[in-house]
Amino acid sequence: MTGWQRFGLMLLCYFGVMVLFPNYDAAGFYFAGITLMMWTGVILILAVINNILGLYNFPNFCRFITLVFIAAVLFSLLWYFPQKDNVTPINKLKYGEFPTMQDVKRGINRFTFNFDFVRRRATRPENFINQELEDNKEKIDETNQAIKDAAEKAKKQAAKKIEQTLEIEVE
Repeated sequence: MTGWQRFGLMLLCYFGVMVLFPNYDAAGFYFAGITLMMWTGVILILAVINNILGLYNFPNFCRFITLVFIAAVLFSLLWYFPQKDNVTPINKLKYGEFPTMQDVKRGINRFTFNFDFVRRRATRPENFINQELEDNKEKIDETNQAIKDAAEKAKKQAAKKIEQTLEIEVE
């Protein structure tokens, strides 16, 4: 197999892990970028060794090397890929926590972008499909309600304090 084919299989492995285990933050993208560069270097080294030793004459051996390479990529991704809950994907699989269809949908949504810009402002939230808007709306509503409750409580406490200090009735 050529280096491009190995690179394509490697990208497919990265995409699969990032879709199946979408509980990563910015550290996941940094990890993916750095390890992609590292594994690309390994692909280049394999290509040089392949050409120097003439291993392209043995296609089955080249396939075996590619299989070992892809296994190493998957192992490193599953073992070290950062997650928000600090449990690596291999440990999730080990303890029976397999990816669900909801995880797959969230993982795919992280790779999507809406190119139909609303009013030509690329930073509008409506342009980013990959944001979990429903969860955020619920959290925003809860936060707004908590702020309103705290403001009401503060108003009542202030009214009682003024009533006590000034000895007047506040309705």
